[in-house]
Parts: sequence; C-alpha cells; structure tokens
Amino acid sequence: MDKPPLREALFISHTSPEDNAFARWLGAKLAAMGYEVWADVMRLHGGADWSRELEQALRNRATKLLVVCTPLSMDRQGVRNEIEIGAALARELNDHEFIVPLRLAPYEPHFRIAHAQYIDFSNSWAEGLAELVELLVNVHKIPRRPGQSMDQWMAAQSAGATRLVEKRERLTSNWLLFRRLPQTIYYCEPPAGFPIKQFQNRALHIWPVIPFDAGVLTFGSPDAAGMLAPNMPARLRDRLSFSAFLNNGWDRLGIANHEARRQFSDLGNQAFEAFLQRRGLTGYMGSGHRVTWWGDMRTVPLTQIPFNWPQQKGRRQIIGKSDKRDVHWHYGISAHIRTSPVRHLRLSSRLIFSENGQDAIGDVKRMHRLRRSFAKSWRNARWRDMLAAFLWWLKDGRPDIELPVAAQQRIVLTLPTVSFRSPVSVLHVGEELADEDDPEIEFDFWDEDEALEPESRDEEDHHDDDAEDGQTAQ
Repeated sequence: MDKPPLREALFISHTSPEDNAFARWLGAKLAAMGYEVWADVMRLHGGADWSRELEQALRNRATKLLVVCTPLSMDRQGVRNEIEIGAALARELNDHEFIVPLRLAPYEPHFRIAHAQYIDFSNSWAEGLAELVELLVNVHKIPRRPGQSMDQWMAAQSAGATRLVEKRERLTSNWLLFRRLPQTIYYCEPPAGFPIKQFQNRALHIWPVIPFDAGVLTFGSPDAAGMLAPNMPARLRDRLSFSAFLNNGWDRLGIANHEARRQFSDLGNQAFEAFLQRRGLTGYMGSGHRVTWWGDMRTVPLTQIPFNWPQQKGRRQIIGKSDKRDVHWHYGISAHIRTSPVRHLRLSSRLIFSENGQDAIGDVKRMHRLRRSFAKSWRNARWRDMLAAFLWWLKDGRPDIELPVAAQQRIVLTLPTVSFRSPVSVLHVGEELADEDDPEIEFDFWDEDEALEPESRDEEDHHDDDAEDGQTAQ
C-alpha cells in the first residue's frame, strides 16, 4: 500500500497579477531557507495541467496555506476557492492554524479566516518574514530540507524582474560637486583666563568652528586685533594646508585622515546651513536631529518656478495648499557633505506641513502621518523637478553657490546637481518606455486626492522614511 505523500509544502494563495511581486519575493526567501513552496507565480507557461498540479499540491502536499490578504484578494474567486479548500483541510487534519493570513494591506477578511491571527507585512516585508519564519520554525516546527532546487523560483523571479532596455538615459542625481575648497585650516585657542566653554560655543562665532581639544578648528584666523569673532579673542596655535588635512589628517594634533574628513563635513554643513538661513529659510528639526530647510509663504514664490538648467528644463511649485486636509505643504531639503566616492554635498528632499503657510505643524505625530501618506503617488520626476526649481530659486539661476567660511576663504558648489549618462534604461513590469511627467498644477487648486492611492512596494525598505525624502537618481 502506497504511503500518503508527506505534507511539507507551503502554499501561497494570492491575487495575480497584483500580488505577484510579493509572492515571488516571499516564495524565493522561503525556498532559499529549505522549504518546499508552491504558488501560482511559478507557472511560467499556461495550461490546465499546471492548474491541476497546483490544486493537487494544495490538497495533498500543503502543510500550511499562506493567504496574501488585501482588499482585492478577498474579492477574487480564485483566492476564495483556495481558502474554502484550506478550511476543509484544516478540519480533516485537525489543524486549526492550517491557514495563515499574511496582511499586506488593511482588509475585510473572508469569514473562514475572520478569527485567524494574521502576520503583518504591511509595514515591512522583512519584519513580516521574520515573524513568519519564527512561527514556522518554533511553533509549527515545519521541517526544512536544505539543498532543494531553486530553479523554479529563480525562473519565476527572472520572469518578474525589471528589464533592461537599450535606450540611452540621463540620470539626475541629488549631488552638488565642489568647485573650490578653502586653502588653509587653523587651530586656535583662547588666551589665558578666557572661558573655554564660551570660546567653543559655535553660536558665538561668525564662521564655522568645531570644538577641539582646548580650542577650535576653523577656516578663519584671528584678525589684526587678535579677535576670531566679536568679543572672541584668540591665539593662532597651528595651521595646515586644507588639501593635506583632507588627505592625511593632522599629525601634530593627532587627527587621523578619516577624522579629518568627518570634521570637514561638519564645517561645510555649518556653512551651507548658514547660507540657507541667510536666504530666509527655516530649519525644522526632525528625527535623528536632521534639519530640513524650507520656505514659508513669505519667502518662496507661490507660483510655479521655471528652471532652465543644462539638460533639465521645466517648471515646478515648491509650496502648495491642500483644501482637503486644510494644510499647506512646503518643499524642503536636508544637506550633508560626503567625501566618498567623490567629495559632494548630498541633498535629500522632504515635505514640511503648516496650517497657516508660515509655521510648521507642532504635532510631531501628525507631521509624520502627513509625510507618510501625502505624496505616495508622486513619481521621481516630480521630486527631481522640485529640487531643480528649488535650486534655481535659491541662486536665481546662477551656476554656483558660494559659502563664506572665513574673511578670505570660500567653499564653492557647482549648480545644478550632477547628472550621469546610462547606455540602458530599466523598464518595470507594467511600465511604458516613455515616462510622461506629471501635469502642472496651479497653487490655488492643488489638492492631494491623487496622492491617496495605496502605497506601492518595490525594493528593500521600501523607501526609507527617507524616500519619504523622495530624492533619488532618476
């Protein structure tokens, strides 16, 4: 008498094609861990034979039915049929936890799984996977068979992968390159008896400084009267070529080259933020002590800003009003100097919200909710163009930004952001080769109805409260 087949397979029930990307990702992860996995996305060729094979796998091989739950999947007959089969198997196998719902988005559950505890994938696929694997390993103790073939899942992944198209494309980054750097860096100390704490207080200096040892590192030096800043007497203790400082550090002061690069970033960030403040922008302190600089209705134009950079032309608003939520949105940037792979200032885009067009909303949780939900449908083209418009307004179309760091020294940044040429373009599933830009929307009539679509997922985090920041190479 033949033995019944072992039930060691995980069966993924999902809506096609809407949930294919998630099913491919989850199936490949579980298969790589040694589980036998079945799902519709493995069907690379059509035909009734595969449909029967899939059903037989559910009826005879499945040890758990993983149901991908979204509002759409709960309405699809194919998913509902598989839930009915799973409910019958749960009774037959006396396994009340045979069906495991995977919550990909808020949903109204099928009555067969209304009381089943779901695993939440809606905030993070990685966190959901970790919870699922812990359940499979430690609670249900489902065996794994390392060394199982990954061929079908690799083929399924390839079938859903992004395609390369032989079409030249210009990629616009969020990097500003340096045209000029200071020539000399100085180490200064206060005269005897002058309070060190006061001397090292950045707010009391007119130029960027970094507290170091018993003094400060700075690009400025004491003037003829021995003053580093008003009411700030100083003695020059040492100086060094700034290029040598960046490349080799400062041996006499015990500063290694990696520490020198970090200090350059600190000094340069201070200079750039001082420039933004002089331009009338306001700093908003967010999570991680990152400051976003934005303009209110008195500072930036309420209309579209035309920009005409080399290789990049258009017009965009950097402030708008949502009548639906009764808030103003303000485009802002955060900036940080990086020294790798080349020295550059990296800009991150972010939205700040206000009720009156002038003062940022004080409720941190409300600000966070608005930021996460407000611009979900905005594509990279919109963020890219808003950055271009913002930089054009910031410098009136001039090709550089000068940052004074001392009486006779400047950091100069080149505008616009650096761009690259790629010999190929990428084409995601369902995308057309031509990516038409978003329509222009006038300030008085702007509303975010179109931005309330469900959030799509693609890569890793997906985007980091920081695509919350939105700006990537397009």
